[in-house]
Amino acid sequence: MISQIKNNKFLYSTIIKITNRIPKKLFYPKSYFEIQKILKRQDNGENLDDILNSRLAFILRESLQHVPFYKELNLNISVSEINADNAREILLEFPLISKDTIMKQPDKFLNQKFINQKLITRTSGGSTGRGIKVFNNLEEILIERAFYDYEWGKLGYNPKSKVVRIGADGIKKDSDSPFSYQGDRLLISPYHLNKKWIEAIYKKINDFNVEYFHAYPSSLMYLLQYMEENNLDLKSLKGIFIASEYVDKSILILINQIFGQRVGINFGYGLTERTNLAWGVFKDNSIVYKCEKVYGFSENYIREDGYKELVGTSYWNYVMPLIRYRTEDLGEIENGYVRSLEGRAQEFLITRTGAKIPGFSISIDQFVWKYVEVFQVVQNEVGKIEFHVLRRDNYNVDIEKKIKESQQKKWGDFFDIQIKYISNVEKTKSGKTKLIINNLK
Repeated sequence: MISQIKNNKFLYSTIIKITNRIPKKLFYPKSYFEIQKILKRQDNGENLDDILNSRLAFILRESLQHVPFYKELNLNISVSEINADNAREILLEFPLISKDTIMKQPDKFLNQKFINQKLITRTSGGSTGRGIKVFNNLEEILIERAFYDYEWGKLGYNPKSKVVRIGADGIKKDSDSPFSYQGDRLLISPYHLNKKWIEAIYKKINDFNVEYFHAYPSSLMYLLQYMEENNLDLKSLKGIFIASEYVDKSILILINQIFGQRVGINFGYGLTERTNLAWGVFKDNSIVYKCEKVYGFSENYIREDGYKELVGTSYWNYVMPLIRYRTEDLGEIENGYVRSLEGRAQEFLITRTGAKIPGFSISIDQFVWKYVEVFQVVQNEVGKIEFHVLRRDNYNVDIEKKIKESQQKKWGDFFDIQIKYISNVEKTKSGKTKLIINNLK
């Protein structure tokens, strides 16, 4: 029945639009509203340690009592003695768990209290090619939404807001129109952000009177570049929510150049496994991420190569609790902020001497975006990197020389550098554009 409704696009969109106008208190769980109250208390400066430590104690008890993986560890921890006062201390008695460990036995991480219930199953790891099967129930999905609704609400967003979504849920075939509707959202296929469609896409968005974007940064960047070149604006726009890809400061600078301070920006760090959440802060021309303390406990693990990996434990995932989960994302936590989010270990580049360099440290000069549509860093051999460039019509030999000189000055001591020109960009199945591609085995 549900699949039949979803297949009827008009009916499904109408149902969503109606649902968006029904008060949430009539069908959302109490936990959704409790979390938003806690977040408000946090913003008011209240100390929430007792509340959050109680949540952590609950998750630890649930795991030791009802989750096979943790039960079989025989940690010699008395469940009855876990409480808010000692939860942080007991947490550190749990081992770190890796992606590979969960991949081999995902069912062992499922809380047995939910084994006969209908659960929502998703797969993580789209950017790494190594996916974990993740289980949630509807309440957990709405708990996750509570965090985003609260943060987005600071920019005026509500369920009835007119949102342009550029992401996986809007993907269409190249031969189809890029547009579809879902409730109050205009969906645009990320595959269609190209010369053929960009004029029609801008016009559609403008006629829609968009209030908010919820988009991949790579797709949004293309639209913003078109707008800047043609001196265009979107008068109705209030905010931009950037999601699902690495956020480079280039797009944040461009947003401010086009819209000034009237358009708010929200971006963050999160993952399908839902162990960590942090909100991006762009200040003094640099990006840091503020850990969302109400969401979970974030810590660092120092790897053998010396880099610090993000580790997380959610306070709210009781269906599939992942305790001290190694995210494979690298960044140093300092005073509640991730000061240097380096990306994934798989995106590191190998220098001539065999040293590892975070791929996203290869920053692109701001001037470049006026002349290129896409700029990818690709490594096929140790000590060598290629810049794969999709040129704009105004690109010329002088720009090529400037790019080479700039990057040679920064990275010439570490890599042999070559520029290669491409005619199209291969996107992932979900329509994302990879900026760092490491093909080393």
